[in-house]
Amino acid sequence: MKNNPGKAIDSLTGVTVTTPYEVAKNYFLLGKCHEFLNQEEIGFNYFITSKKAFEALGEVHLEKQIALEAHKAIASQEHYGQYGNTLLEEYSQYADSINSSLHKAYAVSEFAKNDYYTYDDTRDIKYLRSAYSLFREALSHAKKTNDDLIKAKLYSNIGSLKNTMRQCDSARFYLDKAKVHIDEIDDDYERYAYYHNYANSYFFEENYQKAIPYFLKAKEVVPYYKGKALRALYRQLEEAYDFLDDDVERRKYQRLHDSIDTIIEDRLQNIKMNESYIKHDVEKKDEEISTLQKIVDNFKRHKLVYGIALFLVFLLALYSFVRWKKVDAKRKKLQSEHETVQAEHKETVKQLESVKQLVIEDHLVLKNKTKLYINNLLYIKSEDHYLNFITTEGKQHFLRGKLKEVAEQLPPNFKKCHRSYIVNTNFIKNSSSKGITLINNELIPVSRNFKI
Repeated sequence: MKNNPGKAIDSLTGVTVTTPYEVAKNYFLLGKCHEFLNQEEIGFNYFITSKKAFEALGEVHLEKQIALEAHKAIASQEHYGQYGNTLLEEYSQYADSINSSLHKAYAVSEFAKNDYYTYDDTRDIKYLRSAYSLFREALSHAKKTNDDLIKAKLYSNIGSLKNTMRQCDSARFYLDKAKVHIDEIDDDYERYAYYHNYANSYFFEENYQKAIPYFLKAKEVVPYYKGKALRALYRQLEEAYDFLDDDVERRKYQRLHDSIDTIIEDRLQNIKMNESYIKHDVEKKDEEISTLQKIVDNFKRHKLVYGIALFLVFLLALYSFVRWKKVDAKRKKLQSEHETVQAEHKETVKQLESVKQLVIEDHLVLKNKTKLYINNLLYIKSEDHYLNFITTEGKQHFLRGKLKEVAEQLPPNFKKCHRSYIVNTNFIKNSSSKGITLINNELIPVSRNFKI
């Protein structure tokens, strides 16, 4: 299932199950397969369906375990703080109720991750300190068990946290502890996390020569969640080779990153996940309301407590109104995001129309009424408050202005390669770390982060 989740999905959807338990189990397995394929919103829906099925069977332990899996699917989304921790709190309460060190370790670990992710959004160092404290608490629970997997995960998480805090020697200390437990369980995903975090420890120290081999090892062993895992690795390999001025390898990993990035639609997936979570939340509240309604009906059968029944109905109505307001607020937020996407689309179309018109006219009209043909323009240089337009014919046109103003009028083949230069990439002969050589053998300087 982990090695080929797509094939496993085909197998699971084609199998005939005979018992409610097998049905519930299959829903869970389908959820994991879709999660392995980075289709978390589909996986979440299967987890919730499986959770309900196990709940109906009275399988409380499995129901609560799947609550944790559903929370993890949500937590994998960007800016997931908007969803809340309903499912995690449900799992945490169950862990406390059975006093299980293993389940407490997993629950506290997820709360630690919440603070860790909050730091990404706020950059407030207090959340890193809180996350570290919670990870240590989770580790204290894990040490009371014989489970090497949770210990490997926690040591890796602390190592990652130390990297973020730029305490890289400390990070490698915890990662080495993680590897001891990884070797015991032989888990490919934890091994991938170990290599990736070890690479990051050198990457943050700007020791790219040491970081790259570990990134490549991580790339070779990642077993599932491949889409997002490889995308992150390719981005960091691209940056590492860029710092090493290895343009060939940088471009290679840039292409690999971009090819995956076009497939994974984070924004759309977040919206779908939000819709699924709202649906689950509403259904949960409806169940609670249904339970309250049964209580009200029972009270109505007793005339002596009829007044109490009326009061409960009032509370039910008030609760329903508050619930509706919350759901309506979430709906409006989704609508707002949709309108933002539409506005961005319109702006893109507008810019494309502008470029299209420029291509049709094939020339620029400068402020001094000079007509300058795009196909003859080699580059533009900013000199103090003036722009110098250099053509293939060797002519120069000086005009008062800024690069930013003229850049908006040029087609995509014109790129700003330096703070003082815009170059026509159609006329680039070759490029290197020293600069760009044009077809007239003129050398143009480039900024460090310029990419053709």
